[in-house]
Amino acid sequence: MLRSILQEIMGTGGREAHLPRSLEQFLGEKNVLIVFADAEDNRPIVQDELLRRSQMRLIEDDIEVFTIAGGGAFSLFEDGRDLDADDVREELQGPRDGEFGLVLIGIDGKVKLRSSEPMSVEDISRAADIPSPNH
Repeated sequence: MLRSILQEIMGTGGREAHLPRSLEQFLGEKNVLIVFADAEDNRPIVQDELLRRSQMRLIEDDIEVFTIAGGGAFSLFEDGRDLDADDVREELQGPRDGEFGLVLIGIDGKVKLRSSEPMSVEDISRAADIPSPNH
């Protein structure tokens, strides 16, 4: 937990996060939201509910969603694309096993958002620079 707080306050610190090889397939095509859902609390459940309630918005905003849990990577949309969960966690400097986190990768391959708390789809879309459907 202390590591998460320090990362949010000071940034990632050590090294720059690199785009994992298995995410290169989305470059120039889609934003990718990675949810690290190993936490032993209700944050993964809350995040999953927020994402599923706004699934159409995610599709319209070209945001692909993967959950990393138990050493595997699972697509919210089950589109058949595979990710290397260990590579994604390491290269994106994801949280340790047993911790919750999410990372949004933009279409340009850069990290647009990191959080150790669940976030609304509106906030995620805003971080990806996608305009609100009401504007």
